[in-house]
Amino acid sequence: MKKLFMLLCLSVPSLCLYAQTYKEVAEKAFHCVEADSLEQATVLFREALKMEPANAFNAELFAALGEIYRRKDDLKAALENYSLSLNLRPKSVPVLLSRAGIYMETGDDRRAYTDYCDVLDLDKDNREALFFRAYLNMEKRDFKAARIDYERLLLLEPNHDKARMGLAILNQKEGRLKEAYDQLSTLIIANPGDASLYASRADVEKDQGAYDMAMLDMEEAIRLKPDDAQYYIVRAGIYLKLKKKKLARNDLDKAVELGVSRASLSELYKECR
Repeated sequence: MKKLFMLLCLSVPSLCLYAQTYKEVAEKAFHCVEADSLEQATVLFREALKMEPANAFNAELFAALGEIYRRKDDLKAALENYSLSLNLRPKSVPVLLSRAGIYMETGDDRRAYTDYCDVLDLDKDNREALFFRAYLNMEKRDFKAARIDYERLLLLEPNHDKARMGLAILNQKEGRLKEAYDQLSTLIIANPGDASLYASRADVEKDQGAYDMAMLDMEEAIRLKPDDAQYYIVRAGIYLKLKKKKLARNDLDKAVELGVSRASLSELYKECR
């Protein structure tokens, strides 16, 4: 978000080609953004847009409005303004990435995927687009396409930990459990305080039938992040595999205490009887 605002602010001097009043209002709006006066900035951007509705630079103003609305968590308005910006300047990589991010937040994976593909058509090495397209391909079970994107990203940035974890999860989904286990173990050595890595390795160990090892990893994940309800649910599942129903029930109760609905865990509770 900050990078996009910097790009927009750097573009303001080019406004000298246009009407002075439009230039002044737009400059004031960008200064308000820098000062975090978002309400005033919104008013000024709207005023500038009314002054010269056909001005090509309005693509930048709509993009800036999109960022403001995103900061305010008005995702619908943010999407509308990003789209208006892209109507005027369809090859803007920063705006495509910003819109794709909101589509991801709102669960519109299909449109997010399209935007990431458009970014990669313009910039084949864009790391953000490669990462999220790989994730979306994995969600669609297009494992071959996901692997291509993850491997390209890791070729560009070998120490991209999220891509390395994504590739490990992909290997798990494809049944390449030893590869997944080894990759996650390497990541844990480099990031011993990351609870999600222990939870991911525990999931692989569970698939391998190594329930005692999975339990050790889940205990470490919970120690590092004791307020994550999902970890207790995962550990409850491992307890059930070990025939420790009382301990499994205790973990399910803890997940409910942390905000998970009891109804969503009904099947697991039945196994605890």
